[in-house]
Amino acid sequence: MSKSQTHNNSVFPFSEEILSILLQDHTTEKNILWATNDYDPIDSKSQIQIAQITGLHSDRIKPRIQKQKEEQQSRTKNKAEVFTPSWICNAQNNLVDEMWFGKKNVFNKTDKKTGGKKWVSKKDKIRFSTDIKTNHTWQDYVKLTRLEITCGEAPYLVSRYDTVSGKQIKLFDRIGLLDRKMRVICENVTTKAEYLLWSTLAYQNIYGFEYQGDNLLLARTNLLLTFFDYTKFFLKRNPTEKEQRTIAEIISWNLWQMDGLTFSTPFSSSDDNDQLSLFEEMNETESFPCKIMDWKENKIVLYKSLLKKRGA
Repeated sequence: MSKSQTHNNSVFPFSEEILSILLQDHTTEKNILWATNDYDPIDSKSQIQIAQITGLHSDRIKPRIQKQKEEQQSRTKNKAEVFTPSWICNAQNNLVDEMWFGKKNVFNKTDKKTGGKKWVSKKDKIRFSTDIKTNHTWQDYVKLTRLEITCGEAPYLVSRYDTVSGKQIKLFDRIGLLDRKMRVICENVTTKAEYLLWSTLAYQNIYGFEYQGDNLLLARTNLLLTFFDYTKFFLKRNPTEKEQRTIAEIISWNLWQMDGLTFSTPFSSSDDNDQLSLFEEMNETESFPCKIMDWKENKIVLYKSLLKKRGA
C-alpha cells in the first residue's frame, strides 16, 4: 500500500504516513507500546504496528463506548479506567475559563433543569477584555498552555463525542479546551494563512499523557480529526496531506505515553519491576524519562524537569 493511500478504517482514516506519525514515541524513537493485556496474544510490552490496527484488524481498537460492557468493567477494575461524561468536562473547563476571563458562562451556560448535564452554547462571538490591566486578547487565549493528565481519549481537550453516551457533539457545542481555542480562531481570523498559523499555535499549547497505548492512539486521532472538522468549517475542505503532517507531528509530541508515577515510558523504569527478594537480581531495564517539546523555546525537554521547576 502506498504511504499516501488512505486506509479504509473509520477509526483511523489516515494515510499510512500520517498514521505512522501518530504512532511515534519521541522518547524511545520507536512506536508507542500497547501497554495493556486486552489484545491477547499481543504482548503488552510490544509496539503498536500499523498492520495490527488496519485491514483485517481495523476494528481491533475501539473507543470505550463501543467496547463490550464486560471489557469496560475489566479495564475499570484493572486499570482504574473511568471516562468522564462531557457535561462534567464542560463544568470543569468552564471553571478554568472563569478564572482566566474573570466571569462566568463565557462559552456556554449549563442547563440547571437537567442538573447541569446539558448546556446551551453562546451563539455570539466570544468577547475578550479591553481592560488595559488584564489586556486579555484572543491571541493570548489561543497561546494558553493546557494539560490533561491520564487523558484517556482526551475528553477534556476535544469533544467530538461524549465518551459515555457515544453521542456526536455539534462543532460549536463542543466543550474541549482545544475546541474552545479553535472556535476563537474561526471567529477572529479571515485568511487561510492566519487560520493555519493560529491552529498550529493552538495545537502546540495543548498537552496530555496516557499510559495505555490504545487510548493514547485514540486521543491523538481525536485531536487530528478535530483539526479536520474545523478546517472543513473554515476552509470548506479537508486539510491537505502537508497540513495533516504538521498537526500530526505536533500531536505526536504533545500527547505522549507515560507512567504518571515514574514520569517514564511504560515498563522502562525499575519501579515497574516486581518487588524483589534480597537474593534476586534486579532486571536490567533501560530507563526512558519522557521527553516533550517546548515549542516556545523550540527545544526538547524532560517532562520531570518541568515539575522540578514548579517545586513538585
